[in-house]
Amino acid sequence: MKRLFLLTIFCLGVVAVGFAQDTVDAVQLKNDGNDALRAKDYKKALELFEKSLANWSEEEQDNAMIYNAGYCAYKVKNFEKAVKYFGQSIENNYKTSTAYLYKANAQRQTGDDDGFVETLEAGMASNPNDMKMKDMLSTFYLKEGNAFYKKGAAILKEAASDVAAGKFTTNDDQYKAATTEAREEFKKALPYFDKALKLTPNDDTAKQLKAAATQAING
Repeated sequence: MKRLFLLTIFCLGVVAVGFAQDTVDAVQLKNDGNDALRAKDYKKALELFEKSLANWSEEEQDNAMIYNAGYCAYKVKNFEKAVKYFGQSIENNYKTSTAYLYKANAQRQTGDDDGFVETLEAGMASNPNDMKMKDMLSTFYLKEGNAFYKKGAAILKEAASDVAAGKFTTNDDQYKAATTEAREEFKKALPYFDKALKLTPNDDTAKQLKAAATQAING
């Protein structure tokens, strides 16, 4: 019985020592990762941070390391991991303003435009005075609207060229069809310009494009 008791204590001691060793290793890996980050070796820093996080105590997260892992992932263009770690930073309420920006940018890089918009909208809800997020989302809306505007303008330009070349006149069905198609593109652009102006009311470019699209629709 005594031998069994001593064996149990020994086993528990081994577990405790192993746990302590894991903790020490995790801290050392984090410190090595910080050194690599300072040296701008982002790939190595990310590897070290991830190894550290894999051995870190679940009871006590290191919010700075999670954020730094996201930053390193972003710098090496591993945007999926950047979204993951900056998402965790947001959940941990750590450096949320920049975390929202980096996460949104990473989502945009992966082609997740819906996620990009959702992240910035969530960021503005929690940081209503953050102009960087407003400007970023406004610019996105402006570019989206401008793409439709340019398409409409290109249709009108081609129709005008065809008229000049004598292919048809402005009274012909071909020209009327082209102008109708162009108006539809201008109509698609307007909601994006409105969204941009709602975020940045003094944006002269958005104002000008909205006015031009409106004139083209009504003209």
